[in-house]
Amino acid sequence: MSSPINNDDSKKIMKLKTQDNQTFEVEESILTNQLQLLKIMAEDDCTHDVIPVPNVDGKTFAMITEWCKKHDNPCVTEEEQNELQKWDDSFVDVDQSTLLSLLLATNYLECDKLFNQLCDKAASMIRGKQPEEIRETFNITNDFTPEEEAEIKNQNPWAFQ
Repeated sequence: MSSPINNDDSKKIMKLKTQDNQTFEVEESILTNQLQLLKIMAEDDCTHDVIPVPNVDGKTFAMITEWCKKHDNPCVTEEEQNELQKWDDSFVDVDQSTLLSLLLATNYLECDKLFNQLCDKAASMIRGKQPEEIRETFNITNDFTPEEEAEIKNQNPWAFQ
């Protein structure tokens, strides 16, 4: 195996290749602090070569890397925490396609904190909406027959209030 890639500061660099063959070189500690999958690989000493990330495209991985860098240093003051919260709110304010890509990628990479933020965003998009509105928001085809839908409404009236 080749030795780990080092920069001038002697910090380990991870080299990753996404599903669309984009290559990223990122400081190992930035990624392993947030992405459990890569942390396990680093602990098992599996980060010497290019690491394939087959379930994530380059655009999405770049966004996740940006998020990891922003969360690399702990916030000390309340003002820093408020600024980070504003940044996070802005970060997850994306179109549905990007939201879905980020959800799938953060689940795959085991980035729990960002995954939870993205789930909160998705939940806020459906909160208080009727099933028909949710279907319209997410372009979901209703595959229930009218009889099946009526039966579901009768069995679960609480869900349609």
